[in-house]
Amino acid sequence: MTAVSALMESIFGSDFRLTVSDDILNKYQISVEMDKQQHGVTWDSAIKAHDNRGHVHARSIVDFDEYYNETYIKK
Repeated sequence: MTAVSALMESIFGSDFRLTVSDDILNKYQISVEMDKQQHGVTWDSAIKAHDNRGHVHARSIVDFDEYYNETYIKK
């Protein structure tokens, strides 16, 4: 389940596709496509970063955790 789907279900319930307006459903579909594109970019970036670190998993994971904390965790 994507974050977009989880949000829609939390707001409108699990059968939201049957109960929301066409406008909201269209915006949902656009959001799902944007989410897919963002995941693709993240996937490609992760592979490139992993290659740049000599395929050492531990270094790639630590670097991502540091990036995520600096970018998304507000202190």
